[in-house]
Parts: sequence; structure tokens; C-alpha cells
Amino acid sequence: MFGALNGISTTVVRGDAKPILKLGEVVELEKIVAVIEEARKNLLTMYEHEKHVHLDSSLSSLEIIATLLLRYVKKSSADPVNRDWLILSKGHAAPALYAVLAELGAITKSELVKINSTTSVLQNHPEITTPCVDISTGSLAQGLSIGVGIATWIKRVGGSGRVYTIIGDGEQDEGQVWEAITHAAALGLDNLIVIVDWNGHQLDGSTKEVKPKDYLPFVWRAVGWKVLWANGHNVPSLIIAIEEALESDRPVVIFAQTSRKNGAHEANSNVS
Repeated sequence: MFGALNGISTTVVRGDAKPILKLGEVVELEKIVAVIEEARKNLLTMYEHEKHVHLDSSLSSLEIIATLLLRYVKKSSADPVNRDWLILSKGHAAPALYAVLAELGAITKSELVKINSTTSVLQNHPEITTPCVDISTGSLAQGLSIGVGIATWIKRVGGSGRVYTIIGDGEQDEGQVWEAITHAAALGLDNLIVIVDWNGHQLDGSTKEVKPKDYLPFVWRAVGWKVLWANGHNVPSLIIAIEEALESDRPVVIFAQTSRKNGAHEANSNVS
């Protein structure tokens, strides 16, 4: 037992009953949760200064981005095939990425309030001119295709790097997604992990109203992907899924169930 952290159980086990987190790693979990709380405040501060940022989609992705950056994405090597890549294919959630990067010291907090201004390095979608942004994204589905290309390159040259790609549930309407996932399965890209921000909404409304997607996990599995589920707002749940994904011999997709505006009310009451 690891007890509980902010109401979240930190008893992290898998089906084989072996703990995923060692006792010393609970400190790491506490750090991730603390960063998320501060990043959520950063998001609301950005929204106060720029109402055109995609707040809801950013809030639904926050825990996913923070968990990946603080625990999994390794960039210690300057060699691009021996370091990890993080691609935010749902580029409209860029404010969440900026909010976390500010907590990690990659960008200054004073820059956050300039988002979308002509003098800022922070725009509504990620650009490689921004520190720690690997790929410019914005057109939905292109980030996933780029991720497949990078993962293919890394495997062909014998690199050790991994590619983590975050996509939206509505993004799966794009035909380019299907070209990418069938290609990745055919090549056996076990160094590619995709996380779907499953928040139930897309541009024109709820996914149930626009185009139901409950069958899509079965499609990913049918074409050759390992399919996992996680609570996208629960860090231990995300860790369980990602740890299992790292052991896979094929590409993995994690459907992370989330909700828009998650934690906004609590964070708003603490924004100074």
C-alpha cells in the first residue's frame, strides 16, 4: 500500500500484483500532481488574458501531458534517434503544453500571458520555435502521421528513442489517421505510443451527436494495435497504462477517458 495522495489512491498495481511504483517513486508522483495543479492555474491565467485559447481541450489533456513530460519523455541525448519525442497532434491543446513547460522552467511564466501576440513565441498551436516543442502541429491527424514516420526512422537505424503522440477523439474522423495506424501496425512500431484524449467532444458538438466513436477501440485492435484504457485525470492510472505499453511488441494506443473543464473551478478559486 502507498496510501492516498490528494484523494487519489497511490496503490499502483497491475494484474500480476507487482507494484508499478516503488516507495521512492511516490515522491515523483507527488511532484507530478503538484505540477499539474500549478499548470492548471497557468491555463486559467492564460485564458484570462486571451479568450481565444482552447481552454476546455487543454484542461482535458493536462494530466496526460504532465505525466509524459515528467516521467517518460527522455531527451538526455542530443541524437534524435536515441531520445524521445512528444507530438501534440491535437495542437489546439497547446496551452496545456505551455502551462506544463512553464512549471518545468522551459519557458517563463511572464511569456504565458502574451500567448497569441505577434511578439510571443507561444501561439495557439505548437511551433518548433517554442522551447521543447518537437513538431509543429495544428492540422488534425498530421501529428500522428509524423509520429509514425519518426518511429519508423528510429527503428530502421536501430535507435532507442520512443515516440509519444497525443490525439483527440474527434481527430479520429480524419482519414489520415487510418492511413497512419494501419501503416504503424504493418511495420510493428513497438516504439510508438498514442494516447487518445477521450473527452467526448469535438468541434461541432459531442462525439455521440456528431459521429459516435464507441467502436473505434475495436478498430485499432483489429488492425494490429494493442489497446489499453486509462483514467486521463488520474496519474497512477496513466502510469499503469504507459508502463504496460512500454512492454508491448507492437504499437499501443491508450484511450484516456477525460472531461473538459476538469478541475477548472477548484483552480480558479486559487488563482492569484
